[in-house]
Amino acid sequence: MKGKSFILWALLVLASCTKSPEVLVIVGGHAYDTTEFYEMFHSLEGIRFDSISHPAALELISSPGVENYDVLLFYDFLPDMPAENSRVYTELTRKGIPMIFMHHALGTCQQWEGYGQMVGGKYIMPNHEKDSSLHSGYEHDLDLSIKVLDPEHPVTRGISEFTIHDEGYYNILMYENVHPLLGTEHPHSAPVMAWENQYENSTCLYFMFGHDKLAYANEHLKLLLENSIQYLSNP
Repeated sequence: MKGKSFILWALLVLASCTKSPEVLVIVGGHAYDTTEFYEMFHSLEGIRFDSISHPAALELISSPGVENYDVLLFYDFLPDMPAENSRVYTELTRKGIPMIFMHHALGTCQQWEGYGQMVGGKYIMPNHEKDSSLHSGYEHDLDLSIKVLDPEHPVTRGISEFTIHDEGYYNILMYENVHPLLGTEHPHSAPVMAWENQYENSTCLYFMFGHDKLAYANEHLKLLLENSIQYLSNP
């Protein structure tokens, strides 16, 4: 291979190596500060994204079109999602598609135990669990001091201790096999606020952050999302 042919080949290889990750952001079932939420994603460097809401989202992620995306990011909240929809997630993990679950997505699909096993944890709601001691709770408008629990992980690269104004969840279920990434000592929040989980062939990340526009504007959250998307799209 010589001359112009080699140069063209080299450019094509370089382009494939520097391709911007394609992210599908899945929403629905919970109100949020829409404008500021999407401004946050537009501000992420080197990231391209599309967004889709339920019920169309389930149709897309169960179709071959889902393979056009490097990462799926769930910011939905559908606690009453039928357990039969578990086949959609089972197929995603069979394919090894990386996923990020953010904030209230921890409470989706209360009827299927495998959803929590996939995410790595679960927000347990009163109308889905009789034992009140297991019920999760939340507290708005907290100033959360965040500690980095694994400073060597690619997701926490460039992140030191920081404070974020956000909502905290407490008394959540967190599976023992998850890898903690970020935590807090705030009494109205679970001590682990971000983790990595391996489920079937997929790597899944969970971030408790992201209740409203005050959280979306936090530069540390933006860097965490950039790091996470790059990490998951370049295994």
